[in-house]
Amino acid sequence: MSVAEVLLDILIVIVAAKVAAEIAERLGFPAVVAEIVAGVIVGPSVFGLVGDDEVLHVLGEIGVILLLLQVGLEMSPKDLASVGRASSGVAVLGIAVPIALGFGVALAWGHEGDTSLFLGAALCATSVGITARVLSELKALGRIESRTVLGAAVADDVLGLVVLTVVARIVTDGSVSLASVAGIVAVAIGFLVVTTVVGSRAGPALFSLVQRKARSAGTLVALALAFTLAFASLADAARLAPIVGAFVAGLALSGSDQSERIHRELTPVGHLFIPVFFLQIGIDADVGAFGDPSVLAFGGALLVVAVIGKLVAGLGAAGSPGDKWLIGFGMLPRGEVGLIFATIGLETGALDADLYAALLLVVLATTLAAPPLLRWRLARLTGRRDAHPVAAAARPPDGWLRVRGGVVDLAANPPPRLRLHLGLESALAVADARPGPELLQWLGRTDDAPITWDGDATRLLFAVLLRGDARSWRFLEATGLLESALPELSEAVARRRADPVLVDPVHVLRFGLVDALRDLSEKDERAGAEQARLEHPEWLLLAALILDAAGEDAAPVPLARRLVQRLDLGANAEEEIALLVGESSLMRAAASRLDGLEEEAVLAMAVHLRIPERARALYLLGLALGDLEPWDRDQLDELLARVLAVLEDEQLTGLDASNLVEQRRAAAVRLAGGQRWRADRAQHAPRGYLLTQEAGDVARHAGLLEPLPGRDKARVQVLTLGPREWRVEVASRARPGLLSTVAGVIADRELDIVDAVVATWPDGGALESFRVRPAPGTPGGPADPPEAAALEAAIVSGFDRPLSSAPCPDAVVSFDDHGSPWYTRCEVRSPDRRGLLRTIAVALASADTGVHSARVLTQAGEAVDVFELTDAAGEKLDDAAKDAIRLAIRDGVVAKRRRRDALLRRSEGHQVPAALPSSGGSGQETDGS
Repeated sequence: MSVAEVLLDILIVIVAAKVAAEIAERLGFPAVVAEIVAGVIVGPSVFGLVGDDEVLHVLGEIGVILLLLQVGLEMSPKDLASVGRASSGVAVLGIAVPIALGFGVALAWGHEGDTSLFLGAALCATSVGITARVLSELKALGRIESRTVLGAAVADDVLGLVVLTVVARIVTDGSVSLASVAGIVAVAIGFLVVTTVVGSRAGPALFSLVQRKARSAGTLVALALAFTLAFASLADAARLAPIVGAFVAGLALSGSDQSERIHRELTPVGHLFIPVFFLQIGIDADVGAFGDPSVLAFGGALLVVAVIGKLVAGLGAAGSPGDKWLIGFGMLPRGEVGLIFATIGLETGALDADLYAALLLVVLATTLAAPPLLRWRLARLTGRRDAHPVAAAARPPDGWLRVRGGVVDLAANPPPRLRLHLGLESALAVADARPGPELLQWLGRTDDAPITWDGDATRLLFAVLLRGDARSWRFLEATGLLESALPELSEAVARRRADPVLVDPVHVLRFGLVDALRDLSEKDERAGAEQARLEHPEWLLLAALILDAAGEDAAPVPLARRLVQRLDLGANAEEEIALLVGESSLMRAAASRLDGLEEEAVLAMAVHLRIPERARALYLLGLALGDLEPWDRDQLDELLARVLAVLEDEQLTGLDASNLVEQRRAAAVRLAGGQRWRADRAQHAPRGYLLTQEAGDVARHAGLLEPLPGRDKARVQVLTLGPREWRVEVASRARPGLLSTVAGVIADRELDIVDAVVATWPDGGALESFRVRPAPGTPGGPADPPEAAALEAAIVSGFDRPLSSAPCPDAVVSFDDHGSPWYTRCEVRSPDRRGLLRTIAVALASADTGVHSARVLTQAGEAVDVFELTDAAGEKLDDAAKDAIRLAIRDGVVAKRRRRDALLRRSEGHQVPAALPSSGGSGQETDGS
């Protein structure tokens, strides 16, 4: 076949599979059946759109391998060991009786021994997923019969794989001697045991290492698939069915910390390949054979013994409570497991087309018949229960529940009104124990009792979130409590269960995000510390539960609001939890952006979150949503640190500040008068700068900065504030020594700086605004304002002038790296003297630091100047830079040429962060600059 023909076949199969699954979901019958029918329709039996395509066969084989991998992932060695006596008995009888009856009927029909053996083996299969789905819909998973059937499914899967392996080998070898059978059984069991033990030990360690070391996003899931194919190849080398190896691979990976992620990332692959396997069954089926009376007759005989064999399996629970008919009906459907048996028989030659059609008839009939039979039997049992109510007993001294021998059960018969409280208590207990028959029966009898949430019930629910596990949630759904007490969550779970490829319906009750949050507190020191600081950690876990349940199919915010209202947690909890589920990936996404740590981005984040509790909770959700590369994790940690640092300063993030900033920003844009560049400059003005500047000043400064002056240019304007007091405003590009240059020019004009505003924009635009007065001691002082043109010329000529300053040995210099997320704060205290600001600015420039804000204040003869600084790379200062600044202030700076190369690097290769402005200190005395 040509590539185009193969691609067309794949197109037809994928579209047909999805259309069939959608129709099945709407009509309420198993998607497996719909996919087989779709295969018949597109195959040679009807329209002939798809024929015998080797590529489709390979894709189908990959699909069945993925199917068995999922079965293994949804199980664990502990599950195998925990199967009870009743479940084990049901599983053994459910395997042995159908094999014996099917073998006998086939022999009586005149078929050969190996063919008869394979037909009998095919009848032993059970698809308990279909039964579990029906029981869940009928709110009957809490019944003791349902627990028996679900437990039997675990053993049935393993025993069925052993039987398939043994029978396939016998048929292939053509030998049925007792020694051969014993050898094959030994090899099959040995392979299962050895590979399970080795895989369960090596698999988790291997994938934990892969997770730590891998850098590519797809490495983990690709290696998981390779791991599965390797086990399938090992099984084939041992002359076992490859699906046995896939099952063991899943069993081994189920104990890994990465199992949930592997399952999640392989699920989309399964959506593509698993339906191909079921469609291939319909494509291969010869519908014409259904019209052959001999095929129908033999198929009918097999159907009878198939039903009898599973009904007899209910007797395996003899001596245990529960209705044996209901157990038998629950074991009835063959579903996808029977189809796997039939397909392997066709591929090995054990079955011909007619026998394959007869088996297909059995599979379809039992799969479709089980749901109505289960409904009928449950209705009969419910009628009996209602006719014989059980009176409540007095509360025992030690409580209603007792745990003995790993079983949690009732100590006495409680009143129905306690169903919610005892159900939640039991859910906690079943994390380490099995539910007893009396407990399950009581919960089943009280499933119509009214549910009322109170404080105790809510605390118990949060305890389940904190300490429960998948078994706890399974128990709540199985007993009907999830639907009756938390219908919003139950509806979301039902949407997850609607997945047509889902093998185990109870897998939807594994809440990976909740588990990931709990693991963080134990395995991640930083995350654990932040989680310990949360005032309401239970709200975070509830938000994670909602996100897990909603998945990608439901809107999580409305779900969260309904659920919180039902629990009556209050309006505050509703808003907080709704925010968490609605913006769960906010901080994770923000940290991944290139500008995520810049001032404006962090300030916007802090203003939006407003309180540290939200920042910490979203940080933890960001970590729990999936593994991060080391660089991304560092970014997220730093983002949290900066947001928390900003939130400590209410002046920047309070509601009043937010309103003030937005009002001034909008007003400044309006005052820009429709000039686009001025309006854009005002729109992107630094937040801290806006807090201290009036809208008119912002608009004026935007006009001064636009267009941005060239690299060696400056723009100056002088405003008269009052008699002998002016404001000098300078617009230029950010450059080393800019503050020292401007301060020096102002000092040379015999002017003192009273206060200063320094701000920079992300594009490198810099604004310096100084309120100046004549210097004390100047006779009369200048009466006229300084000339803007002269100041501009002096500033530009000073750009490349060597830096120098006088010593200031009595200055006290201190640094603080914790007061700002972006800058090192430098405070200089000194007796007031002329030229002090220029001396400090030259020292800062000589250490190649950038000044992002300055506060100048002098009181009682002491100058206190505060600067926010970064190094040339925009980072906080290291110890060497701090020492250089101290030395330069103390000893002065000898004439030093400007570092123009550093200037070019900063202005071209580094985006200067927006500045926090000065506070505009305005003491009565002045800094003698």
